[in-house]
Amino acid sequence: MTGSHQVLLEMRGIGKNFPGVKALSNVDFSIRKGEIVALCGENGAGKSTMMKILSGIYKPDAGEIVFEGETVHITKPDVAQKLGIAIIHQELSLVPELTVAENIFIGDYPQKFPSVVDWRKMRKNAETVLEEMGFKMDVDQRVGDLGIAKQQIVEIAKALHKKAKVVILDEPTAPLANQDVDRLIDLVLKLRNEGLGIVYISHRLPEVFQISDRVTVLKDGQVVSTKDTKDLDRDQLIKLMVGRDVLKMRMGSITNKKSKVLSVNNLYTPKLLNDINFELFEGEVLGIAGLVGSGRTELVRAIFGADPCTAKMELFGKPYDVKSPRDAIRHGIALLPEDRKHQGLVLGMSALENMTISGLDNISRFGVVNRSKEQVDGNTLVKKLKVRVSGLDQETRTLSGGNQQKLIIARWLFKNVKILIFDEPTRGIDVGAKAEIYNLINQFVKEGGSVIVISSELPEVLMCDRVLVMAGGRIVKEIAHEECSEENVIQYML
Repeated sequence: MTGSHQVLLEMRGIGKNFPGVKALSNVDFSIRKGEIVALCGENGAGKSTMMKILSGIYKPDAGEIVFEGETVHITKPDVAQKLGIAIIHQELSLVPELTVAENIFIGDYPQKFPSVVDWRKMRKNAETVLEEMGFKMDVDQRVGDLGIAKQQIVEIAKALHKKAKVVILDEPTAPLANQDVDRLIDLVLKLRNEGLGIVYISHRLPEVFQISDRVTVLKDGQVVSTKDTKDLDRDQLIKLMVGRDVLKMRMGSITNKKSKVLSVNNLYTPKLLNDINFELFEGEVLGIAGLVGSGRTELVRAIFGADPCTAKMELFGKPYDVKSPRDAIRHGIALLPEDRKHQGLVLGMSALENMTISGLDNISRFGVVNRSKEQVDGNTLVKKLKVRVSGLDQETRTLSGGNQQKLIIARWLFKNVKILIFDEPTRGIDVGAKAEIYNLINQFVKEGGSVIVISSELPEVLMCDRVLVMAGGRIVKEIAHEECSEENVIQYML
C-alpha cells in the first residue's frame, strides 16, 4: 500500500433486507487513501448490494456510512458522485451515440455562455484527463465504435473528471483480452499511487493477489474476514469464500482407455494449425493448455465445424467429415464457447427457451412443439443441474454467470450429445459455482460422455485426466494427470 493510512470511507454495521431475504447483516468495511481493497465472495454473497448502498442505488436498513470522517446519507447516486464515490459497473453506462469527450463530460459540459457548450474546451479537457491516465485517444470518436477495453477507459476517465476519491470496479477485466487486462491493471495501480481508494471486485483470484493490499470476504451477507493480502494464499481465500477447497477437485479420473470416441489425424487450418494429432476416450476429460494465440480455440472450432480445416477424423469408429456446427451437433458434439453471452445464449429469451432451443425436434411432431413436455423436461434439467431460477420463464440476462453456463450445459444434455467441448468453462464465475460446473462435468463423463476443456486457468487444466499443451499452432506435449504440475505445463507453453 502506498500513500497515507488516512481512512477515506467506512461502512459500519450495515444491514439490508429484501422481502424474505437478509442480503446484508452487520457489515463493516473500510477503504483508505492510496489502497486497493479486493471484495471477494460467491455470487449472492452480498457484494453487489454493498456497492449499490455505497453508490446510492439502495438505502441501508441499519448502520452508518462515514466518508472522510463525517457521517453521510447517500440517498441517491448523484449524492455519491458529489462526495467523490464512483462505481464502474460490468454493464458500462456510456451513451454509444456520443463521442468520447461528450461521455466524459456528460451532465457537466463546459460552457462559453449559459446554455452554450464550449466544445473546444471540452475536447481539450477530455484529452488532458486521458493523458493523465496514460492514454491517448481520439476524443471525437463515437464511443459505440470503440472496443470494450477503450470504453472502460472512458468510463474511468468520466469518474476521474468528476474528482472521484473512491472508485469501485466491478469485474473490470471479465470482458477483456489479456493485453487489455495488463493495461487496466497498470492504470488501477497508477490511480492507487495517486491516492485514490479502489474497491476491486473480481472472481479472478490471480488479479486479487497481484494488485490488492487487503481482501474483504463476504459470505451469506456477512463479512467473514478482512486480511492483508500478503497474509493469505489462494487456498485460504477459496476456503473463506466457499468453506471448502475447490481447486483440489479432480475432473474425470478415467482408468482405462479402451473405448476411443474421437481420433484426429493431420489436422491443418489455412492460417495457424499444423499437423494436429490426438485421441479422446469415453469417460475422459481432456485438457488443452496454451497461451493466447497458441491455437487452442482454433482447434476446437475446427473440430466443431465452425472453421474450415483439412484432417482425417473418426468419431465412434466412423469417418467424421464436418462442414458446419450443424453437422457436429447432429453427430453428438457440442461446443460451449468462451463468450457465452454473445455466442452461446440468447439473453432476451427465457431460461427454458435457451435450454430447449437446439433440441426442439426431440419434442415436436409434424412441426408442432409439445409445450407441456418442454416444461416437464425443463423442470427436470433445472433440478438436475441445480440452476437457480425464479421460474422457467425468467429472462436469461438476469441470471448469474454460473447459472447461464448451466443453461448451455442443460441445452446439450437435452440434445443428448456425447462429447462436450468447454472453452473457458468457468470464466467470470465465482468459485462456488465453479465447483458445481466441475461436478456436472464429472457426472456427464460418469454417464459415458467425454469432455474437452480449454482453460487459461492452469489449476483447472491440471484437474483433467490428460493435458495437451499447444504452442504455435501445434501440440507440443501430452502430459498424464499424474505428471501434471504448473511448472511442467508452463515450460512447454512458452
